Amino acid sequence: MKKILTLLLVLTGALFLVSCKKDKVGTDGETIDFSDSYSKKSVIRVWIDDEQGDYMKEVIKEFNKVYPNIIVEHQHKGSVDSREHLKTFGPSGNGADVFQFPHDHLAQAVLEDLVLPLPDATATKIKERSHELGTSIATLKYDETTGSFDPNNPDATERLYAVPMSLESVGLYYNKDLVATPATTYEELLAAGKIWNAQPSKDNDQQTNAQAGLFYLATSSHWADSYFMQQYYSAFDWTPFGKDLNDPSEVGFAKLTSAVTWIRDELKPVVTGNSAHDSISGGTNFENGKIPYIIAGPWNVEAYKKAGLNFGVVKLPTINGKETKTFAGAMMAAVYKYSKNQADAIKFVEFLNSDVAMEIQYRLKSKLPALKTDLLANIDGVLADTELMAMSNQLKSSVPMPTIPQVTYYWGPGEAMLKEVWNNAKPIAEALTEAEASYKTNLGLAS
Repeated sequence: MKKILTLLLVLTGALFLVSCKKDKVGTDGETIDFSDSYSKKSVIRVWIDDEQGDYMKEVIKEFNKVYPNIIVEHQHKGSVDSREHLKTFGPSGNGADVFQFPHDHLAQAVLEDLVLPLPDATATKIKERSHELGTSIATLKYDETTGSFDPNNPDATERLYAVPMSLESVGLYYNKDLVATPATTYEELLAAGKIWNAQPSKDNDQQTNAQAGLFYLATSSHWADSYFMQQYYSAFDWTPFGKDLNDPSEVGFAKLTSAVTWIRDELKPVVTGNSAHDSISGGTNFENGKIPYIIAGPWNVEAYKKAGLNFGVVKLPTINGKETKTFAGAMMAAVYKYSKNQADAIKFVEFLNSDVAMEIQYRLKSKLPALKTDLLANIDGVLADTELMAMSNQLKSSVPMPTIPQVTYYWGPGEAMLKEVWNNAKPIAEALTEAEASYKTNLGLAS
C-alpha cells in the first residue's frame, strides 16, 4: 500500500510540474509563465572588437532581456583579424556564430564561404532602419555557384550579407584658434593657403610657414592615399569601377586626367610645395596647433581632444562648384555561414541594429550609428555631438566604398600613379595608362 501511495505522489508531482511548465498559474489575479524557466538554453559565440568588454557586457545584458534563453559568449577579436581567424577556427567548431569586420572585408568573406546571406525578413527589417549607405555597402550581387560578382550575370542574386553597425568617412577638421570661418570652397581654401604659406613662421621668423613645413592644409594619411583622394576624383565625376562601383573589367584610370591635373597644378603647390607626397608631418602639426586645417576621420578625434585642441569639423569644400564626395565606410556584423545556431545568431545581429544597442555603441565607442538620419534622434546625445554630426552631414553626399573583391587590386596602382605624378613629374597620361595595366596584371595573377 505504501508503494502505491508513493507512486501516486510521484505521479501527482510530475503532473504538477508539467502543468507549471506548460500552463500559466494564477495567484491573486496575476499570471506567471514558467515556460522560460524550463526551456532549453542555447549558446552563441560572438567575436566583436571590444578589448575591455564593457560595451559587449551591456549589449548582452539588454539582448537577454529580450531573449533570456540565448547565452551569448563574447570573445574580443580585432575586426581586421576576424575573417582570417574564422577561416582557421570555423571548420573545427571553435569559431564564431557572429563576427565583426570592416566593409572592405565583405566580398572576400563571401568568396571564402564565411558569410550567411541574411533571410529576406531580416533584410527587410534592417533596410527599414539602416542608413542607405550602410545597407548599400553590405549588399552584394553574387552567383554562389560560379563565385561571380558580375552585376550583369543573370544568375547572380542580390542579398544583404551583414548588418551595418557604424558609419565613417573623412571630413575637414580645423583649428578654431586659427580659423574664424571655415572654407566652403577649395578655391577659397587654397587661396588662403598661399598667403599662409608665405607668412613668417612663428617658430622661426627666418622661415616662411612653407619652409618650416607648416603647410596650410594637411592630411592625416598622405597625398597618394586613394581613400582620401576620392573626394577630389568625385568632383570630376569619377569613381573606380564605373558609376555603380561594381565593374571589375576595368578601374577606369584613363578617365582621371582632369582630376589628376587639378591635383598636380592646384592642390600640390599649396599642401606640399615641391616636397614629396608624404614628406610633411601634417598630423603632428595639426595636433600641436601649428596649422589651420587637416583632412582626417573620426578615428583621429581622440588624439585631437587629448592634445587639447579647440577644433571643429565641417563638410569638405566644393571644387568648381561641385561637391567633393568621400568614400563611406562601415563596420558590420555577419552570421557565420556554418553556424550550428543560425537562428539565434540572426536574432543577435538584428538586435545590434536596435536603438538600445546603437545607444550603447555610441555611448561607449563614440561611433556614428549606422541608422537613417531621422532615427538618430532616438540615440541620446548623438545630435548634440558636433563631430559626429559633421561626419553625418558629409555622408549625405558620400559614395559607398566598392565591395567587389577586385577593389583589392585598385589601391596599389592608384597610389603608385599619384606618387609618380606628385614626386617624379611623370606625364599624367603615361601614369594613368601604367596604373590600369598594373591593375589588370595584378588581377590576372590572382585569377
